[in-house]
Amino acid sequence: MRKLAYVILPFTLSALSGCSTETTESDNVKTRAIWSNIYVTSGGNDSRVIAELNLTDEFGNNISLSSSDKLEASVGNNTKSLEKHTEVFDVDYRAIFDEYSENTQYIVSFVRSEDNVTLTNTLTLPAPFEILAPQKSQSFSKSEPLVIEWSNFNTADKLDVTINSTCKLKDGATQGNAEKFENITDDGKLTIDLDTLDMFNDDNLNTRQNCTLELLVERFRLGNVDSNYASGSKSRASQQRRLDDITITLR
Repeated sequence: MRKLAYVILPFTLSALSGCSTETTESDNVKTRAIWSNIYVTSGGNDSRVIAELNLTDEFGNNISLSSSDKLEASVGNNTKSLEKHTEVFDVDYRAIFDEYSENTQYIVSFVRSEDNVTLTNTLTLPAPFEILAPQKSQSFSKSEPLVIEWSNFNTADKLDVTINSTCKLKDGATQGNAEKFENITDDGKLTIDLDTLDMFNDDNLNTRQNCTLELLVERFRLGNVDSNYASGSKSRASQQRRLDDITITLR
């Protein structure tokens, strides 16, 4: 599955956030009305546990923990409290662990004092990997395929690949686009026909100027979601690798 996102740079702050700018204290919200996105990410040096809580769904008010509630994450015998993190309009809770190897298990607990219940998600990291191709600073014509290769593949897992482009327009503005390829079989290789992508076929592009491309490759495993969270809540653990400074020529 492919998803396309489009934006003209520079961004406005409101364009950066797809969620509500309002915040609600957790002790004012019933447990079954709390939507969660709990995920673990690793770039190969450590791992981060992140929990986002919203009212009802992904676009509802941010939920800030009251003093009576807490979020914790455990890896083996090591348990840490998730600390509040605020960025632009978003509120989430985070903890960093040294562990990042394959099959590392994370147990994320949300302790709700008012309802006397603990919601528990369990997530397991897939294996680390490296992007083998393309290479940093490599150049491609939009008329040739972009071949992405990675190491240590495992067909039992899935990957998402996101490509972000930055191109110049004829009027001098800069345009950013993102396209996501989802649920790719983890077989070590993905070929993308650049010439078929809308981001490189816009009539407003200045074809005398090169575009830059960034890659994000995510190997992931879905975790369980506690049934006491609101419908549509998410849980996912991923190994993420990034590559930037790729040049795309348009003519």
